[in-house]
Amino acid sequence: MREADIFRRDFLLTDAVIRLRVARLVFKDGQLRHVAVFGGNNVGKSTVLDVLAAAPVAEPSPEGGHTTHAEAFVGSSLPLFGDNPHAFAGFTAVAPERLPEAGFDCYARAPLRSAVWPPDIVLWDTPDCDTVGASRYMAAVVEAVAAADLVLYVTSGEHYAVEQLVEWVFALHEAGLPLLECINKTRARDRQRVIDGQTGRIFPMVAERLGKAAPAPDIVSLRYLAEGEDSDLWGPDHPEAAQLRAAARREVARADRGMAGKQALEFAIGRAESLLAPARSEIAARQRWTAEVDAAVERFVAAYDRRYLAAPSVVEPFSRLNLAILELLDPNIPGLKESMAAIRWATRWPARLMLRAGRQAWAALLRGPAGGEPLPPELKAYSAAHFELISALARHIEAERAAPRHHPFWDNLGAAWQDRAEALGDVFTAAVEDHMRRTDAEIRAAAADIYATLAQRPTTLALLRGARVAANVGGALIGIVLPHHGVLYDLLEEAVVAPAMMSATEAATSAIAQNHVTRRKNRILETLRGEARGMADALYRAPLAELADRAMAEAGALAIPAELLDRLPANLRRLRDRLAAEP
Repeated sequence: MREADIFRRDFLLTDAVIRLRVARLVFKDGQLRHVAVFGGNNVGKSTVLDVLAAAPVAEPSPEGGHTTHAEAFVGSSLPLFGDNPHAFAGFTAVAPERLPEAGFDCYARAPLRSAVWPPDIVLWDTPDCDTVGASRYMAAVVEAVAAADLVLYVTSGEHYAVEQLVEWVFALHEAGLPLLECINKTRARDRQRVIDGQTGRIFPMVAERLGKAAPAPDIVSLRYLAEGEDSDLWGPDHPEAAQLRAAARREVARADRGMAGKQALEFAIGRAESLLAPARSEIAARQRWTAEVDAAVERFVAAYDRRYLAAPSVVEPFSRLNLAILELLDPNIPGLKESMAAIRWATRWPARLMLRAGRQAWAALLRGPAGGEPLPPELKAYSAAHFELISALARHIEAERAAPRHHPFWDNLGAAWQDRAEALGDVFTAAVEDHMRRTDAEIRAAAADIYATLAQRPTTLALLRGARVAANVGGALIGIVLPHHGVLYDLLEEAVVAPAMMSATEAATSAIAQNHVTRRKNRILETLRGEARGMADALYRAPLAELADRAMAEAGALAIPAELLDRLPANLRRLRDRLAAEP
């Protein structure tokens, strides 16, 4: 069996024994007992049903996969499962004649008329578990055997060593399901060889490989029938039929449902963590991706701050603020327009920028547009931050995929990543354009606000204009864009608070203006940082979470809530403790 099918079988079996066997410790289980006839393709399960009932029950067929539904044959009208509302959960009962066309989530109950089989023992016909497509009706097999007080395992000389079937038998034995084995379609001279091969070679080999105890069921053999000898399988000429029937009834009478429920509970507790491991792996994979995206967004904001707002060589936001204020003071100052062009104020206008940046690769974007002309500092900072984020996430995906046993979520995410990264680039371009437009508006508003504050002191404003004119003539205006020289705060401080330039009263008044300018400049930084974080959240968090949702869905997401993963094993252990405390 494929690993996925083995996991699904074990998961279904654990779930079913809780609902059908452990539940008997809580609900009234009714008066009916159950025998499930189980086995592989073409081993004669239908024949065994007929033998047990001593009457035609199931329609035999040499066709593989002929039986695809669980069907109950019973001579009583009592409820199949007593008061248990969880039995055959997810299945729909249909009339027997509708069963062949019904979905795999259906089962039927048919009347059984037998002179030798008790009416209070249900006979279950189960689908093959080893045919092509058997995974489609695996749940029906599991549900029927989990309900059984006895599983009658039917095999033959051709099938007793089929690995898939033997692993099923081990799984049923581990779950505490009582087993009785019937060797069918095997000549008398070969039966002992089959028994010896199974007990001395096949079962020990599988037990060692799986690390589990081997089952040791009682074995009853049916007579091998030649062509045309199957008209009466339970008459005087077939004493082995009576032996099988008697053995089955004996095992059913011996069944202790209280003990079976406790065994099933221990089985479920022991299996819980291993069966929940894929769900935990799913949650862990998603949590790691979310954490990586969160960290990448934080790095994006930090990179923008480092490259544009805090770098000692980049004073562009304040340089532009200074120029905007100077322009308000006197737009006709000699050299002002040339200075503005020198720090790329005009080339920063978003429409022109985006026209020039276009849809170039991000590596090229960091170098600048064609012709070698440098990018505006803010766009360059944003582009570098975006490139770092995309690269970091790509590296994380590849590292996860390189792990020996990684969740398929990472493969799906990796397959979709390139297209998504390109799409994020397009959205990023539009988002930066919008952000830079708002930044322009914020800086212009700050300049107007600072100018209005300075304008309240005409003497101070005149002094500032004079300092600005003198500075321009001496070349200090160009120094505005240089580190440690060009921030308007420094200029105001030098021009306004110099003791030689104004009286003590004017200095005190100017200090208030100075504090206002400081606060207004800090507000620009806060606004730009907030804009960067808001843009990163909108641009990356939600789209990448949606991408992860699709990748996980394609991987076959179990979508089990984390709290349920913790609650289920805890509830099983509490039930065990409660039962142990009862007299």
